[in-house]
Amino acid sequence: MVWISLFFLSLGICAKELPKFLTKHATDTIRFITDDGRYAYIQKKPGVLGIVTSFRSVDFISDSGRSDFTVKDSRFKRRLVVETIPDSHHDFNVIKNHKILIIDWGKTQTFDIGFGRNAKLHLDDEWITYYDTIERLINVQNVVTQKKFQIKLSPKVTPFYFPEVEMISSDTIVYTDINEKGYSALIQYNLITQKNNVILKSTQNGTRLELCQEKDYLAIGEFPYDDVARSSRILQIKLSGTTNLSGYSTIYNSSDSDLGNMVCKENSIFFIKTLTHNRQLNYKQTEAVILDLKNSQVKTLTELNHVSQLINMDGRILIPLRGDFYVLEGSANLTDDKLKTPGPNEAKEELPLEL
Repeated sequence: MVWISLFFLSLGICAKELPKFLTKHATDTIRFITDDGRYAYIQKKPGVLGIVTSFRSVDFISDSGRSDFTVKDSRFKRRLVVETIPDSHHDFNVIKNHKILIIDWGKTQTFDIGFGRNAKLHLDDEWITYYDTIERLINVQNVVTQKKFQIKLSPKVTPFYFPEVEMISSDTIVYTDINEKGYSALIQYNLITQKNNVILKSTQNGTRLELCQEKDYLAIGEFPYDDVARSSRILQIKLSGTTNLSGYSTIYNSSDSDLGNMVCKENSIFFIKTLTHNRQLNYKQTEAVILDLKNSQVKTLTELNHVSQLINMDGRILIPLRGDFYVLEGSANLTDDKLKTPGPNEAKEELPLEL
């Protein structure tokens, strides 16, 4: 039997055919590309990461470990964080730490940070957080002054749990944790006083808390794990220059087991919603939707039947599906040969020609 949420009946439907993402690079080699296509970070082969810009190319990371790489940005666009995944095709340890480096936006000089997972830039890209899976520590580091803090997670949590982290200010962190009964919590931590307090607890076990932040708000999504039948919700905390995070409002609530994977924008939140669910076959129809923060209306944006991930890359939102990437928002065609003029805040990048 197919169970269709009553909430689905109230969804606005504005789905249209999405364009495929087109570039001059093979999509499986792209680790990061700017929305205008000026800078592309490409994995040339295992263990080699390069940058391509203005018909010039240079390899700037090369190791003998046949590493894979991830490259992530933030909304501040000052730096990028690189995670080096050693021996990714032979060592399948899902909780191993990665080497973490940072580079300035559009540059190639690397700066070592440490070892961990889920590295993330914050606060004008002057701070970075990453999770040490072995010691179960959230590391918080200022990339300018090198000042470093550490936050220890609960000792009884499964080693496969990875916390979500956001920085509200230079001394205020929010992160997620989970107890031995499977209940999640959102915790506020002061780096100066080293005191924490729980500002939100999940209403059901078997769910995870997702975080995403924009300039004026913090969004908290509670979504079930894939094989658990639970409801979903999204909460919002308005920041407005304050670190008082005690007040939140519910902006979305559904009895469906949504996938989540939120992407926060100024006036909206994109996420993946379950539209139908055949519980006998455990098959879900999942689509990308947009939640309007002004009126809390939800609109379906895709007709792909099986959306499983949203990738936010320099404001462009990509949907990977069966070997292709569809563009939900942002520029789709980057095959133009015309050289782009650097912006007013960009220096002209001189890269050596690739040998």
